[in-house]
Amino acid sequence: MRRWSNRFINIIERFRRLTDGNIGLTFALIITPVIIAVGAGIDLARTYNIQTKMQADLDAALIAAVKSVDTLTTQQLQQKISDWIAADGNLASTTITINNLVVDTTNHQVSATLQATVPTIFMRLANVRSVPVAAKSVAKGPSSSYLQVYIVLDKSASMLLPASQADRTNFLNLLYNTSYSDPARYYRNYLQCEFACHDFDNTYFKYAYKKNGKTYTAKFDNIYDLVKFYNTTTSTPITLRTDVSLTAAGQVIDMIANSNAKTQHITAGLYYFGQDLYTAVPQTSSTTTLKKALTDDAYGLTSATSQPVTYFNNTLSTLTKLVGTAGDGSSTSKPLKLVLILTDGAQSTRPWVLTNDTTRTYVAPMNPAWCSPMKASGVTIGVLDTEYLAIPYDWGYNDTLGMSMNSANWYYNWGGVMRSNVSGNIARRDYLQYALTDCATSSQLFISASDKTDIANGLSTIFNSYLSSVRLTQ
Repeated sequence: MRRWSNRFINIIERFRRLTDGNIGLTFALIITPVIIAVGAGIDLARTYNIQTKMQADLDAALIAAVKSVDTLTTQQLQQKISDWIAADGNLASTTITINNLVVDTTNHQVSATLQATVPTIFMRLANVRSVPVAAKSVAKGPSSSYLQVYIVLDKSASMLLPASQADRTNFLNLLYNTSYSDPARYYRNYLQCEFACHDFDNTYFKYAYKKNGKTYTAKFDNIYDLVKFYNTTTSTPITLRTDVSLTAAGQVIDMIANSNAKTQHITAGLYYFGQDLYTAVPQTSSTTTLKKALTDDAYGLTSATSQPVTYFNNTLSTLTKLVGTAGDGSSTSKPLKLVLILTDGAQSTRPWVLTNDTTRTYVAPMNPAWCSPMKASGVTIGVLDTEYLAIPYDWGYNDTLGMSMNSANWYYNWGGVMRSNVSGNIARRDYLQYALTDCATSSQLFISASDKTDIANGLSTIFNSYLSSVRLTQ
């Protein structure tokens, strides 16, 4: 800017030195208005740039401050904002005053106004020595905004698999030592059929146990009841992935209860999916009702029931219609909307595994494009990936998720487009994390969990990450 003004002054100086009468007279008549007009444009452009920078700095300062609104005093927040503004060297030559700083801890909101005077260069000819500028902003955390939370749990049969490697070892030992209705027990050896055989198929399981020195035999027609009973007779209980997913959901519900301690600004609902989306508990502010659904088999969320298929194309289409368009959080009729999905991400059904090579290509990662309509409607999506544990000894796994993405016909079957930087030779199981990451609104709202501790804490971590974000309201 200074180089441009120097060039302009040099041009004026050349005109001043001209001696021709007409030119000199004309020059004398017009030079002052010209200088004022052109110079005013330069001064105002400079002022606009400073005002724009002030606004950006104030926005950034308030975003930083509002995240600490529950931990810092008002005086500490004032100092934090002042330090942020003062640290910017681009505005060091401009005297800036912070006015109207308001810290609202109840509504989790910080507002402030910056004021400054920008000295002029050319406009001084018109006796205008400075131009006042101001910037105003309000930062508000979503924890104080009206919010609807949709907790969506995968209820496919694969969620009945063990939650950790240790659980898997106990699980396989239990099944291996359990007789079936088939006369040839070894023909139905679960050590060779974990992936494709965790669904119910009219077999029954016998479990021999000791009590008071006597041996008893119990019979069960499904894995859940077998594991549930086994856990009452052993010091090394088996945890299924469905059980841990309910713990994860419970932590989010507890966080909602804490956030609603002062105002009932957050509602939540519990949903599960397999062939399609199903509602266990619709949107409610009653965390008591939500917690009850996590333990009562009648709500369909526990390991007592499962879905034989996982169709994300159906599920996400139904979910998009159910959730609708997100608002700005300013009222109960315009709530922010957050969808938390817990899943392993595999599009599958048992017949695709058991029939032939052609249908086995359908077992593949879900298509993240199915999440796009929700995100386009302003809905935020967080995803917890309950990682598939590799099952290299299982033929069903080896012929489906163990195969490469190139063999999945992903685009032809499901319309999926792979990331350009990922090789098509990657196993379908290993591509699940990429597909689920792309479904989430951002990488910060995606977590991949491989053991039950990470799964249990995963949804609450994502929810806390969301609540830690802020939005500028002005």
